[in-house]
Formats: sequence, structure tokens, C-alpha cells
Amino acid sequence: MRLRDEPGNDVAPWVESETLIEATPEEVWEAITDEDRLEEWIAEEVELDPVEGGDASFRSEDGERSGTVQTVEEEERFAFTWARPGEGESLVEFTIEAVPAGTRLTVVETPIGPTAVAAGGWRPRLARLRGSLALAPVA
Repeated sequence: MRLRDEPGNDVAPWVESETLIEATPEEVWEAITDEDRLEEWIAEEVELDPVEGGDASFRSEDGERSGTVQTVEEEERFAFTWARPGEGESLVEFTIEAVPAGTRLTVVETPIGPTAVAAGGWRPRLARLRGSLALAPVA
């Protein structure tokens, strides 16, 4: 995880995590854009319309976050905003890259506005994602 808080930068610190996954970019894409797959690793209940402008809602034991899908570039980039009620939004952006060992997935969470905070917590989420893909049935 990296935090950025550069002097003179008007943007609040962002959080970045990266993981290598023994899966194809197509499998990783499904895991980050399909409601049922997202419930395996990001939140207990997910409602997601994976099109630009679509609604996104994530509910877990620590509360609910909702937002809007911002970017959909199939098997390359997926981004959405999310926020808890009363908090500022942050932008969550996933980047998928094919590598010899499988797929490199990078997630960057950037606060938007003065009251937003990048939540972090991506390492355990990405570990659950890797685990869910390892258990996925082979077609």
C-alpha cells in the first residue's frame, strides 16, 4: 500500500494496492464487475450496474457505501465512486494487466473533496479476491 501526500498537492492522500492473481484478465474482470463475485470478497451484499453511470451499493458489517460507476473499459479498467452516508466520496479504480504469471490487479482509492478519506483495507480484500478466484471452478 502506498499513500501519497505531496507538498503543494490539493488532493488528499490516496491508497494504492497491487496483487498478482493466477487467473486470466477475463476472470479478474468478472470478479470485479459481477455482483455475486463481488460478494465473495468486497462486501456481504452488492448491487451493481456495471455500466458508466450505473448505481453501485456495497453493504457489510461496517456499514453501507453507495456511489456511481465512472469507467468501464472491459478487461482493462473499472472505476466507481463510493461513500458512507455523511462522508465524502472517494474514487476506486481497478486496473487489470496480463502478465506471464496471470494478472496484475492494481486498485487506487482517491478521496474526492475535502471531507473524503481513502478507506484503505484493500490488502485483506485483495487476498479474499485471490482466494475466491483460486476456488472458482475451471470451465
